[in-house]
Amino acid sequence: MDMKKRVLFLIVFLGITSFKSVGSATAYLNCVSESGRTAFKAEIQDIDGGLEKAELTIDGVKLNFTEEDNSNIIFDSKNGVFTIAIESNPSKGFSKYRFLKFWAIPKSFKTIIENNTEGKYEFRAKMYSTEPRKGKDLQTPEIEMNCELKYKI
Repeated sequence: MDMKKRVLFLIVFLGITSFKSVGSATAYLNCVSESGRTAFKAEIQDIDGGLEKAELTIDGVKLNFTEEDNSNIIFDSKNGVFTIAIESNPSKGFSKYRFLKFWAIPKSFKTIIENNTEGKYEFRAKMYSTEPRKGKDLQTPEIEMNCELKYKI
């Protein structure tokens, strides 16, 4: 193979493996409780694909999740359904077990923008999770938040 073909092959290979597919986008979820003490942020591949990362903050104490954790996400804007369930990988042992359950309140779900290249939604949601703060119960109480979910291709 001559040098030009090798360079062309390398460029094509890098081009194919370096970019997300057309129509692929990261969705950004941002939620805050009425008191402002609790915030939940998540980045989700293709709005209902896998979790890229998530962060729950309560009173300044953080609980982080990554794409290595097990996650299930359901999104149906027509019916106001958006749920996220995350559990830490069981191989890390029970002492390091973490979870988060999150769901939109369907009656509150509003579509602001929805077309082939972008979406923006606002809704109230409830969640509970592993308690990140020391000296508390193992699980948080159910927390209600105001949320915005958006993506753009």
